[in-house]
Amino acid sequence: MPDFRTPSAPPCFTCSLAPESVVVLAGGLGTRLRSVLPDRPKPMADIDGIPFLELLLRDVALADPGQIILCVSFMKEVIQEHFGDNFLGIPVLYSEESEPLGTGGAIKQAFDLFHLDDALVLNGDSYVKVDYNKLLLSCRHDPLGLVLVHVEDANRYGRAEVADGRVLSLLEKSPEHTPGLVNAGVYKISRKLFPANLPRRFSFEKDVLEPDVRSLHPRFLTAEGYFIDIGIPESLALAQCELKERILGKPLHPALFLDRDGVICVDKRHVYKIEDCEFIDGIFDICRRAKAQGQLLVVITNQAGIAKGLYTMEDYFRFRDYVHAEFEKQACPIDAEYFCPFHVDGMAPFRRRSFFRKPNPGMILAAARDLNIALSRSTLIGDTESDLEAARRAGVGHMKKF
Repeated sequence: MPDFRTPSAPPCFTCSLAPESVVVLAGGLGTRLRSVLPDRPKPMADIDGIPFLELLLRDVALADPGQIILCVSFMKEVIQEHFGDNFLGIPVLYSEESEPLGTGGAIKQAFDLFHLDDALVLNGDSYVKVDYNKLLLSCRHDPLGLVLVHVEDANRYGRAEVADGRVLSLLEKSPEHTPGLVNAGVYKISRKLFPANLPRRFSFEKDVLEPDVRSLHPRFLTAEGYFIDIGIPESLALAQCELKERILGKPLHPALFLDRDGVICVDKRHVYKIEDCEFIDGIFDICRRAKAQGQLLVVITNQAGIAKGLYTMEDYFRFRDYVHAEFEKQACPIDAEYFCPFHVDGMAPFRRRSFFRKPNPGMILAAARDLNIALSRSTLIGDTESDLEAARRAGVGHMKKF
């Protein structure tokens, strides 16, 4: 099992380069799926009990965006009624098309409507396993960046030619069946890509990306993981068999989620010195019983003291390693620890809202994906309403308040 006690778990702590806005194209007609989806828009196709778009947004949420903008048109009410104005604590906004605008027109309308300078833009009918934060970091000084993925039949999508980390060309689809890199439909886009003379309705791919790719010379990130689009009945059927598990993880293990201060150790307000650590009476007994029942032990802790400059990341890691060592000695080793150093009243680079800060469920959902945790069979112990609310939003089956 990977050691999640390192700072490698999300969010991107060192650069804090989370997308302020994520724009999702969810307004397509889905003509090729009409025979199997007569009563809903394509992004709302059922994937083992969860709409495709919800699975996509659950994955996007772990990139810690400030807001999600859904571009909607065909049967838009189905999408709006499902998501409302909030998804797992992240604001959801809508760019409504009175008539289909094409992918480019939909993106430009969202940029104009919400005064965006740049955004992470996704197709709402495809999924690729990729590190969104890494994409933003790699092309932060470029007006355009995109994700490419290797597939066995590249000519179904149109092959990408690349060199030295840049895309040279995007070829037309062809009847041949050969492997290669293709556009995965995930972009970092800046407003400067849209000149004033563009029509109201246009295709981003056909009218901007493909004809201008040589002059734009965009950077790309290669996704090594899973890729699927649900544009045809055959690929939708495949997604219904495997996509949910690919995104959420396989629900194998129950877990005991523990807040740190007030549950593991006495809350003395921003504890970070080892000499100030005082373990709560009975906590080791609780954890030994959980281990004996086959539960993973996962700590989820807000660490606003980092954002406020009260202590450093190194101080936090030193204290964390001491606590984990004590649990090892007590025969109830901690399997993983997730922490959030962000706070709206903190200092740069940690001054912002975060999907990972409780009462948002980000840390719990990241743990569930990483460790294949069955949330409905799991328990959270916390000492504040914020802890319990995070558990409720994540779908944890049982919760207790110390």
